[in-house]
Amino acid sequence: MKILDVGCGGGLLTEPGGSLFITTINKTQLSYALGIVFSEQIAGIVPKGTHTWEKFVSPEKLESILESNGLSVQTVAGMLYNPFSGYWHWSENTSLNYAAHALKSSMQKHPAPAEFALKEETEELRIETSTNSGVHEALKK
Repeated sequence: MKILDVGCGGGLLTEPGGSLFITTINKTQLSYALGIVFSEQIAGIVPKGTHTWEKFVSPEKLESILESNGLSVQTVAGMLYNPFSGYWHWSENTSLNYAAHALKSSMQKHPAPAEFALKEETEELRIETSTNSGVHEALKK
């Protein structure tokens, strides 16, 4: 998961009302089977070793991390990839891939000690979700 601080709607993520958009892989047995076994080892859609199961995160866990860091989750939507057409589609099913939209809260509370651990987890969860090196290089800028 890569978190970018970009101006959108209300402003930067550091400002109240700033938006954060995240796309990532859910931590389910189905996502392991399709995301790692099928897409990496069988079909070769992405290079082997692209995904790390331990870094997959459920929507509930992501929402908890975001809320403990002063963001309010607005939307969570499932995403499905069709390898035959090469297109992504929105879905109500979040068991594989999903997207989340969160807003920076207008009032920032002071984090409790337990929340500091979540901030460390947030750092661990910052994984690359794109295998396209051109996109990756553009995101770095």
